[in-house]
Amino acid sequence: MKIKELALLIEGTIEGDDNVDIMDLSGIESARQGDLTFATDDGNLGLAEDSQTACILTTRTSRKSTKTLIRVNNPKLAFLIAYNAFHAKVSAESFVHPSASIADSVILGKNVRIDAHVSIEENVVIGDHTTIDSGVVIKKNCKVGEHCHLQPNAVLYEGVILKNKVVLHSGVVVGADGFGYVRDRDSIYKFPQLGTVVIEDAVEIGANTTIDRGSLGCTIIGAGTKIDNLCHIAHNVKIGKNVIMAAQCGIAGSTVIGDNVTMSGQVAVIDNVTIGRNASIGGQSGIIGDIEENAAIWGSPARGVKQIKKQMAVLSWLSKNFSVLSTMIKEKNQEEESS
Repeated sequence: MKIKELALLIEGTIEGDDNVDIMDLSGIESARQGDLTFATDDGNLGLAEDSQTACILTTRTSRKSTKTLIRVNNPKLAFLIAYNAFHAKVSAESFVHPSASIADSVILGKNVRIDAHVSIEENVVIGDHTTIDSGVVIKKNCKVGEHCHLQPNAVLYEGVILKNKVVLHSGVVVGADGFGYVRDRDSIYKFPQLGTVVIEDAVEIGANTTIDRGSLGCTIIGAGTKIDNLCHIAHNVKIGKNVIMAAQCGIAGSTVIGDNVTMSGQVAVIDNVTIGRNASIGGQSGIIGDIEENAAIWGSPARGVKQIKKQMAVLSWLSKNFSVLSTMIKEKNQEEESS
């Protein structure tokens, strides 16, 4: 794609030769002749200029360059759009590996690809253009939408519903029983886990994440949500749209998370709380109560970021000045005793 064609695609302004062919995209460190890369500041722009890259995506306010530039509002987003244009997936033709085990009642859409050692049980429906990688297990009565991609060794328990454009990375388990038990005297009884999991459009779930089925209702993951590796979503959790959840978060049962919430790594949430939309939660926070909309919180137990920073500053000051304070208190006590 020529630079002038690329600039039209990403709504950019060209400075330099617009007739050069772009062959591929790469990061600054690995940029080769004919590549497009991006620089979000003048420091990275200098590094890109030292590479063999043919063209640099950069901001509208960065300095001029000896290299051809395409100026855009958001270089990282423009790079993503360009990457998707260069690497657009071609729909695979229908293919079923001979080692796959597929029940007779399974309904396969158009151009579905099923790789080696896949197991698909009774009454499953797979939508058009979906890819099922090797080792995937789909148990009975599941529904998988169009343009989904289940990567190696993902598992769908009975009755799970994936809508369209869902990506499950390796080792994801969706629909295992929730951790529901009833204690009576010296015995612990398993409570029925009769619900399911519904994962809405354009959700991506990272490797080895687990999502439990609802005990009586549904566990729901809202459209556009992105969940990182090694997260755990318990039974009956409701996650809204466009939530971002970093690695190793643990969400206890019946929690409700609003739209556009951002959760950093290792956040722990107790059961039956509500996190308001647009909230931002810092890493390793412990959520033990409801969180208001638009809140920015951090800590364990989690509190407002400003509050916890003040508390940390006070503790830091006290630790540095403890000996001085101790001496002052001791002297004051001696004065009072002598008087």
